[in-house]
This record gives sequence, structure tokens and C-alpha cells, in this order.
Amino acid sequence: MTEETNSPKQGNSPPNAIDIIADTMLEFREEMEFFNNAGTKIAARTRLIIRVGFTALAISSVVLIYMIYLMANNMSAMTTHMVDMYNNFGSMSQDMQAITKTVDLMENNVSGVPLIAESMNMIDNNVITMNESVSGMNQSIAAIDNDMVGINVNMQEMTGRLSNMKHSVNSMSYDVHDMSQPMTSGPWSDFWPK
Repeated sequence: MTEETNSPKQGNSPPNAIDIIADTMLEFREEMEFFNNAGTKIAARTRLIIRVGFTALAISSVVLIYMIYLMANNMSAMTTHMVDMYNNFGSMSQDMQAITKTVDLMENNVSGVPLIAESMNMIDNNVITMNESVSGMNQSIAAIDNDMVGINVNMQEMTGRLSNMKHSVNSMSYDVHDMSQPMTSGPWSDFWPK
């Protein structure tokens, strides 16, 4: 710049007007640079958010497409199962018809049930008679058991008496031996056979 343009006395402006304008322009430029930097940072963050959003959207789309693919496969399997179910219902209908025929035959066969009921009543009467006979047998067996207990007691008494007889015979044998001592040890010892 020349000295003329820097001169404070130029034009009708006050002497400090150029400095004030220059300072104002510098402040305006600094503020614009600050806003520019802040806008750049905001734009970078916004770009990052948009990229993350689009990446998440792309991943969600891939997952959604995969799930649709699985659902389509499952739908084909479901259709196959539905066809199988339809076939099974058809065979079940045939089975129900066969069951109905069997029930009709059973109704015809049930006509012989009264004879069976009479036979069952006779069997019941026979079983009652058998129960009475078995009860009498049980009473006889109980009496036999009582007799066996009495026989056991008598056998024990006989065993005791035989034991007493054995002791008595042993005592008699000792007595006979003692009684024969004078004959075998005295002057007559040679006379008696040994």
C-alpha cells in the first residue's frame, strides 16, 4: 500500500475509521475461519454418522435378504409338510371308515354276550364254592398245625424222659459196677469169670 492510502486524513472519514474497518474485517475474517472450521468439523461428523447409518442400513438389508431367503426355504418345507398332512388326513379318513366297519362287526358279535354273562355267573358260583372249600382246608391245616405243636411238645417231653432214663441207666450201671467190686477184688475173684 502507498502512503496516500494509509494516510488518516484521506476523505471525510474520521482518522481511525480505516483502522476500525481493518480491525473489524480481521475479526470478521477470524470469526469466519472459526465458523468454517466448526462447519468442517460438523460436516466431518455428519459424514461419519451418515456413513455409519448407511453401513448399518446395508448390513440390515443383507440380514433382511438372508432372513427372506430362509423364510422362502421354510415356506417350501412348510408346503411339503402341508401336502404330507393332506395325504395323512386322506389315509386317516380311510382308517376311520375301517374303524366304523369294525365297530359294526363288533355290534354283531356282541349279541353273544348274554350267554357269556350266564357262563360268568356260573363261574362266579363255582369260584365261591371253591373259596368255601379252600377256607375249610385252611381251617383243617390250622388244626393240623395245632396238632403238630402238641406232637412237638410230646416229643420234647419224651426226649426229656429218655434223657432221664439214660441218666438212671448210667447210674444203675455205676451201682452194679460198685456192687460187683467186692466179688472181683476179694477172695472170690478167681471164681468169677472176667
